[in-house]
Amino acid sequence: MSDATEPKGTINIREMSEEDLEGVLDIEREVREGSRAATYAPVPDSCIGGEVDNSIVAEDDGRIVGFVLGRIVRSPVELSDVAWIELIGILPEYQRRGIGRRMVEAWKDRCRQKGIKKVHIMINWRDWWMQSFFESLGFSRGDLVDFQAEL
Repeated sequence: MSDATEPKGTINIREMSEEDLEGVLDIEREVREGSRAATYAPVPDSCIGGEVDNSIVAEDDGRIVGFVLGRIVRSPVELSDVAWIELIGILPEYQRRGIGRRMVEAWKDRCRQKGIKKVHIMINWRDWWMQSFFESLGFSRGDLVDFQAEL
């Protein structure tokens, strides 16, 4: 592995701020060029979803290298607030280092602190790698089923 892909310092996992958005967009652009795992839905160029104050970033020496974009919504099914991961992204050279796990755990802790009792993510059913990843973090299949119709 080259020095360019080695973390420069300790990876810091923290709440997202508005100043982080350009770094998040940079990651999304780079990851989209490769083979992005499908979470939630295809992301339009104009909006990547999530709420800054309900999202997490990973940074290495001041550079944003990963993110979890989350949202809190009122669930009509559960009659309470629930949190959704809208999108997760990590620069390719930082993948498979436990950063995604640390970000999702930090995001779940943040949700707990806000009184959220249930968190969700929608994953393409063909994406076995993402399913395995989230199952390893305590997620399991929920009660919602996605239906669609071609027009």
